[in-house]
Amino acid sequence: MRIAATFLAGAVAAAMMAGCQPAADPAPAAPVEPTAEEMGQDDPDAVFTPAPVGPPRMYEAMSKTAMSFTPGVLTLTPTPQKSVNLPEGAVFQFGNGYILDTTSMPGGATQGTPLFDFTPVFVSADGQPVKPEDVAMYSVDDEIVPPGSANGGFCDKTSFLATYTKVGADAEEITIAAFNGDQWPPVAGTALCGTFTYSRALTP
Repeated sequence: MRIAATFLAGAVAAAMMAGCQPAADPAPAAPVEPTAEEMGQDDPDAVFTPAPVGPPRMYEAMSKTAMSFTPGVLTLTPTPQKSVNLPEGAVFQFGNGYILDTTSMPGGATQGTPLFDFTPVFVSADGQPVKPEDVAMYSVDDEIVPPGSANGGFCDKTSFLATYTKVGADAEEITIAAFNGDQWPPVAGTALCGTFTYSRALTP
């Protein structure tokens, strides 16, 4: 009996000690993963509808360089955004089959230190220096040089296009400056490959 009483007393004491133990800490909550939008990525489930773009515009080669490298007609076709995080673009398709598929670089001509000097590259309608904000920039995504082209593409590998458009009383001219290299503004002084001017008549 004494053994049984001792065992019972020990069991009761153990139970009381167990009841006095502090409660275990709750398991830490799983970290909240950032959303695709917070990561700067597209939401794969979101329906993206790009804004409409303007119609194609057609120009005739005008300068000697344009007639030499890309004789015939230039068709400049605006292209819509490929995703919510990308700007619009444009396809430059020339009469000899040369094609440049590009993405717009909004404000690209005003970026970088120091700014690229477009004064010797473009000539404004009033003879004043061209303002960087009047220059449209494009990065080249794909370049197709047709076999047998007399002079190849604008550059060995065209990376960037800068365009300046001036409108007269009865015609519109667009001048394209082509650049090679991996970054903008260019580091090398030889990044400018050439300028090419095209014109189209304006109908009233």
